[in-house]
Amino acid sequence: MVVRWLLLLLVPVSILMVPVPSGLTPLAWKIFAVYIAAILGLILRPAGEAVVMLSVIAFGSFIVPVGQLLSGYGNGTVWLVFTAFLITQAFADTGLGRRVAYWMIGRFGKSSLGLVYGQMLTDLILSPATPSNTARSGGIVYPIFRNVASTLNSEPEDNPRRIGSYITISGYAISLSTSAVFLTACAPNILTVGFARDILKVDISWMDWFIGLAFPALLACLVVPYLIYKVYPPELKEISNHKELAAQGLREIGPMTGKEKLLVIFFVLAILGWATSSFTKLDGTAVALLFFACCAIFKLIDWKNVLANNGAWNTLIWYGAIMGISGILSKAKFFVWLAKVVGEHMNFVGVNQALVMGILLVISILVRYVFASMGAYVGAFIPVLFTLGLVAQVPPLPLVFLLGASSAYGCLLTHYGGAVGPVLFGTGYVPQKTWWKIGAVLVAFNFVLYMTVGLGYWKVLGLW
Repeated sequence: MVVRWLLLLLVPVSILMVPVPSGLTPLAWKIFAVYIAAILGLILRPAGEAVVMLSVIAFGSFIVPVGQLLSGYGNGTVWLVFTAFLITQAFADTGLGRRVAYWMIGRFGKSSLGLVYGQMLTDLILSPATPSNTARSGGIVYPIFRNVASTLNSEPEDNPRRIGSYITISGYAISLSTSAVFLTACAPNILTVGFARDILKVDISWMDWFIGLAFPALLACLVVPYLIYKVYPPELKEISNHKELAAQGLREIGPMTGKEKLLVIFFVLAILGWATSSFTKLDGTAVALLFFACCAIFKLIDWKNVLANNGAWNTLIWYGAIMGISGILSKAKFFVWLAKVVGEHMNFVGVNQALVMGILLVISILVRYVFASMGAYVGAFIPVLFTLGLVAQVPPLPLVFLLGASSAYGCLLTHYGGAVGPVLFGTGYVPQKTWWKIGAVLVAFNFVLYMTVGLGYWKVLGLW
């Protein structure tokens, strides 16, 4: 840990000792040093993300005005992420999340494959309002299906391959597939859109993201459970008592409460607000805040639970910090300068646009082995890839959608690439070697899917 803190200090200090490159202002170079410290902190993790970011801001305030470093906390996207984290809690507190899961079991649990499709649909239904896939998949959906595995006599230490292993690895892949469907299904998506606005100069709304990624991402959601079923089949193929299992779970929960009904209404209204924002001009953050306010006013969520939601507050602190630093770096014209420098050393003249996007996509996937956080990857590497795409003059929207999707499915390469991975891998159902092998197969499938179906779909939409 001491070595990590030393690296976090020495690297930015070393940058500051280098003469300011031609074309950059001294302030931009100082901000860059602080930005590198922030990114290194997210990758090395000498402490929690919030502690690292506050430390970076504290030390960075000696070379950059502290008001600028804190500017990210005035960014609406940061509060959208924070608010949506709290909305997730309403699904758990009211019991609506569990009810949906048991209903899915009753409807789709006739076979192991059908059960996992029910798992996928549950995750997909909850995803628009749950930007924490860790909370959604690891905290709401997987615990229910983990209990299903136990009920079917499949434990990590006893008959894991009966069905538990299949449910677990599928849960990870499903989580990262549904994360690409909606802008608000995964917090780093919002960060990606912010970088797209700053670097590529394109504004992407909630509906723009959905239209752009719904077809290939939903196709991935449909194919992934079957693909895993073929490469890593469960021993148990049919489940004869699935209806009894679901009925028992629903009996234990009891009839639908008034709070659950209210949450359904608020949830649908929020989806409508996000989906129609392009022509109603409703701000996405305002919709999320109103959703949360209604949940709080009608006691669907307790403020004490809000204060105890460590994940939400932790995310608010470190997302606000990285958004603030990257924002002032963009205002200092750093990314414009970087694009110019890259352009002077890379010749994309005459290179096929699809080939360039494919190369950038491969790079985005291979680097994932060194990132232990999807958020850290997006914060550190997406700006670089966007800058390369800008220099190559590739169409911006397909590039954003390609890299936005790979930000999620790239996590499949390892068990630590995203926060939901350690939650599911930690159950012990799937050995690490097997996890990585299946992950590689799934990443290869997604790469082919987005480079063929994805690019073809965006061609039809007229995006390039």
